[in-house]
Amino acid sequence: MALAGKIASGLKADFASQIVRNLSSGLLVVVLARLLEPNEYGLLYLAISVFAIATVIGRLGLGKSAARYLTEYEERDAGQIPHIVETVALALAVTLGTVTVALIAAREPLAALLGEPGLEELLLVGALYVAGHGLVNSGRNLCQGFKEIEWAAYITLVEAVVRPIVAIGLVLAGLGAVGALVGYVVSSLLAAALFAAVVYRLYERAERGELEAGLRRRIAEYALPITLTENGSTIIKRVDVVLIGAFLTPLAVSYYVVAKQLLTFVKSPANSLGFAISPRYSEQLQRGNLETASRLYGEALTATLVFYVPAAAGLAIVAEPTLALVFGPEYAGGAIVLQLLTIYLVAQAVSYVTSGGLDYLGRAKHRAYAKGAAAVANLLLNLALIPTIGIAGAAISTAGTYAAYVAVNVYLIHLELDLDWRAIGRRCAKVGAVTAVMSAVVLPFATVIDGVVSLAAVVALGTAVWLGATVSIGLVERQQLRSAAPF
Repeated sequence: MALAGKIASGLKADFASQIVRNLSSGLLVVVLARLLEPNEYGLLYLAISVFAIATVIGRLGLGKSAARYLTEYEERDAGQIPHIVETVALALAVTLGTVTVALIAAREPLAALLGEPGLEELLLVGALYVAGHGLVNSGRNLCQGFKEIEWAAYITLVEAVVRPIVAIGLVLAGLGAVGALVGYVVSSLLAAALFAAVVYRLYERAERGELEAGLRRRIAEYALPITLTENGSTIIKRVDVVLIGAFLTPLAVSYYVVAKQLLTFVKSPANSLGFAISPRYSEQLQRGNLETASRLYGEALTATLVFYVPAAAGLAIVAEPTLALVFGPEYAGGAIVLQLLTIYLVAQAVSYVTSGGLDYLGRAKHRAYAKGAAAVANLLLNLALIPTIGIAGAAISTAGTYAAYVAVNVYLIHLELDLDWRAIGRRCAKVGAVTAVMSAVVLPFATVIDGVVSLAAVVALGTAVWLGATVSIGLVERQQLRSAAPF
């Protein structure tokens, strides 16, 4: 199969699974927001944020490091593949096991530190989520390294279907936030088992060669900057929730969480594109195809901006009625957060098609420095702004620091590839024009939204204007729209 066909196949499979995953996640978030009290809802997601931080510490970037070396050695010495898989499997067993046990032991003082005694039971029940979630992420990385994007998509689909069934069922049975958390635990452990089975099959069929001297050391060394990067990313994405819980209240956490959750579905296309295309940059450079790698990235970047800049503007315009209609009027207080985080949405979309590629291009160390600096800046800004201006301060910190980090990432990939910045600039100018036209059309109608039908009508209007404008000025071709359809 040609390169474009391989990318398209993986992209469509992963995008389809992400659609289901985010529909499932959206359903779960909305139903839990309706079934649980806002304070209980906020406490649940405060616990999940703690688990996310613990998970990144436990997996230490090992999955991404192994994926990088799988891609590299598949081209020049496939006999090293079994050694790469064995190294990462053993290391993950030790690191994730240690972090899981430590979290169970520290649950009481951690709940006291955050000033939320109700958190202790959630930390005990959900500790296994750390191990399961860590293995799922690492298994997904290994499948990416093997270029088995479809298998990663199928397992993601299973996890997405199981989680809301178990979580909502247990909440309806009267188990509250604890029952919802059990749904996360069960689905993650099931997906981890499936990933283990797929990776074992790929490992077993690989021909074993003699272990190359220093390979295990290089895997561990390359995992260190990725660990710093992922820790930085988690701090940017999760520490705001933890600090809101510490400085403010679970109700404030619920406002902030629902606003961030609403962005989850919108980011799916960029997430899938980045996951499918990232290994291909390195693959093409290994084969000496600099022009092809540069073209792939340039097209991915501009395609991302064509969709996400107008989407972010539209979401900011309809933020308040969307939150009130989807989650309930009691969550409308999160509108300012959603509006500010649309900047973060665009930055994250660009990051999906940029940052993963840097790991495959050997730039993980430089990316780690940038992410570490952004994480420290984000932490300091959160500490300064949350006590003074509340949840808006957390949104400003997250959006600003992440945008600066992504700008550095784009510069780093510019150093590796030969990008046509004039062409990219022309397309970005057109994106700005389309966004301005769409916003001018939609803004007057946003003030009269009073229900689901009127909200859907305004969104449809904005989509129609965006689609017509992008096609009319040549940003998107009709044939591209047909070929980009995930089904």
